[in-house]
This record gives sequence, structure tokens and C-alpha cells, in this order.
Amino acid sequence: MHPGRPAVCRFAVVAELFTQGLQNGRENSAMTIDDCSVRQPGGRFLSIFERQWDGVKVEIARWHSGPSNEGLCHLDDHTVFVTLAGATHRTVATLDTGDQYIGADFPGAVTFIPAGVRRHAFHETGVIDFVTIGVRQALIPPDAVELRGFTNQPDPVIHRLALKFRNEAQATGCPGALFVDNLAASLSSHLLHKYSAGAPRPKSVVVERKRLLQVLDHIRDHLADDLALAKLAALADMDVYQFARGFKRATGQSPHRYVIGQRVERAAELLTRSTQPIADIAHEVGFSSQSHLTTTFRKLIGETPLAYREGH
Repeated sequence: MHPGRPAVCRFAVVAELFTQGLQNGRENSAMTIDDCSVRQPGGRFLSIFERQWDGVKVEIARWHSGPSNEGLCHLDDHTVFVTLAGATHRTVATLDTGDQYIGADFPGAVTFIPAGVRRHAFHETGVIDFVTIGVRQALIPPDAVELRGFTNQPDPVIHRLALKFRNEAQATGCPGALFVDNLAASLSSHLLHKYSAGAPRPKSVVVERKRLLQVLDHIRDHLADDLALAKLAALADMDVYQFARGFKRATGQSPHRYVIGQRVERAAELLTRSTQPIADIAHEVGFSSQSHLTTTFRKLIGETPLAYREGH
């Protein structure tokens, strides 16, 4: 499906190599990056961009495959590839767990390589745009003892999540860590329940009321801070996956949506009770910029912060 090396493996090394060669269009005959090795005669990256958060790495790339590209991947993180556009003339991809694909790459093709599983791929001529998502093993609950990998298969849920990851990675300003945490939790949940061999039906998860109130108080008192999902889960003494499910069950909203709602509500209060510049209010309630506040405020309230202030 994609070049055998997902550059999210070790971006610091990859970025340097690409700056020196691949992004200038030069061919790369052999390269080894930790657990990924690629032999790419005639192949090159036309563009590449990577962003990472705690536990999640996202790479957006356009790849030109030469007449005979061959790659091998063996990673410590769960890795998902999604083709967004383009195709190869022919792709032969095999996981060492037995799954195999032979045919042209295609938009919407999804590959999932569980941590520790090897994928060998052979690509013939083509140009593809793809997103690579690396998810730390700790984000998958430990009771998922065996995740089934697959290569070059459609999965509309993962495709939609990949587009959201891409959009967040490309967003200007400081990306929303909590939103990315929720995307990662959604991806992990989907992988667990659809591709976990013998996975039990998900049990109802409840956040203890006392701990839930502590989390809600913490959110209200720290709106300007980085309210990462892992931090909120730790306050509830739960793993990220269970906390995200339990929080939504208790409040009717995902942690991300709840935090955004609280930030907009606090901004509305400050707009009517103070004369602070809107840019200052944006930062005080946890938005990366006045533009970010304005876009979100309009979406939830129906008017801009300035119009809201003038009308109240």
C-alpha cells in the first residue's frame, strides 16, 4: 500500500535524511531507520509533513513509487496507513501473520500493522497521498491480547478518523492535544472491537462520582492549561480508554467536547463582565489564538465574540 517505512517511526532522523535528499527529489537506494528498512530504486517522497503528540504520531506524505519499490516494517507502535488519493500500478503486501493483498493501491485503502508485526511490501509505479498514524501500545487496553492486522482493505471508520488526524496535524497554531487524544481513543476502540481476536464485548464503564466531580472541578480551574486526556484519566485513576467511555456515559459528551464547551462558556462570561481584549480572553480560557476562539465561539453560540459582547 505505502512505502514500507512509515516515517512516524523516528521523525528526527527521517526529517534530516529527507532534508538532505528525498525532498529534493533524489533517489534513495538503501536506508535503515531503527525497525524500518526500505529499498527504493526510482522512488521518492514528493512531500512529507509530520506532527506528534504524547503517544500519537501523524505523517502526511505524497509518495512517487518507482518501477520496483520494496519495503519492510517492524515497529514498536501500532501503525495505521490510509491512502487518501492516487494509486499504484500494482502492490503486493504481506503481514507475517498471514494477511496478504495483491492488486492496485486505491483511495480509501487501509493497512493496520499491530506492534511487533512485520509487513513486507512490493510496489510498482504510481503516486499516492497517504496518512500514517502511529499509536503507542499503552493506548490499547491490556486485555486486547491479540490484534489482527490487515493490509489494503477498506475501513470507512478508520478513513474518517485519518482525515481528522490529518486536518488537526495541518491546523495552524498549537494543535489541540485533547482532541487528538480523543481521536486516538476512538481509533484504539475501533481497532480493539473490530480487529481483536476473541475480544470480549465492551463492559459498561462508570467513573466513580467523587472522582468525576474532581475531574470536572479540575477542568473548570485549569481551562488555560493543557488538559490532555491522559491527565484527566489519571485524576480519575482510570486508563485513557475506560475514562473516555465512562466520561461520555456520565456527561453525555466526550472529554474534548466538554472542555470546549466550558472554555466557550467562560469566554462568554468574560466578554460580558470585563473589558479585556478578546485575544487575552482567548488565551485565558485555553484557546491557541483569537481566531481559534472566534471560530469555535461562532460554531457553538451562533455569533462572534465581538458581536456577543456588543449584544450583551
